[in-house]
Amino acid sequence: MRHMGARRFLRIYGSFRGRIERSTFWWSALALGAVFVVLFVFLDTVVGRTATFVLYPLLFWGGAALAVKRLHDRGTAAWWLLVALIPILGPLWLFITLALRAGTPGENQYGDDPRLFDADYLTVQ
Repeated sequence: MRHMGARRFLRIYGSFRGRIERSTFWWSALALGAVFVVLFVFLDTVVGRTATFVLYPLLFWGGAALAVKRLHDRGTAAWWLLVALIPILGPLWLFITLALRAGTPGENQYGDDPRLFDADYLTVQ
């Protein structure tokens, strides 16, 4: 994964706009989970279990931002996150959609194809 500056960090974890590709979703979700676990253990050890409650809104916000952007990459609206409320099949469908299926190629109504941001094309004048 590339070096993550403050702007990129806020774009990935703080915004619900745009699209992210599958690999960015996976790496960002793993990083979010790892940071959550480390901070949880630290706060639980130093301050106590009740102090860990401050982490949950941050985890929810970051995870929701990642999921919404992956749905956007698939050309799907954020409302489809509500499918997770359907027992068993909802979370399974959401996992397959977010983590395993490729995004729509090219531009869609949510933005440019994220796979093309770092592409190096020769321009013909």
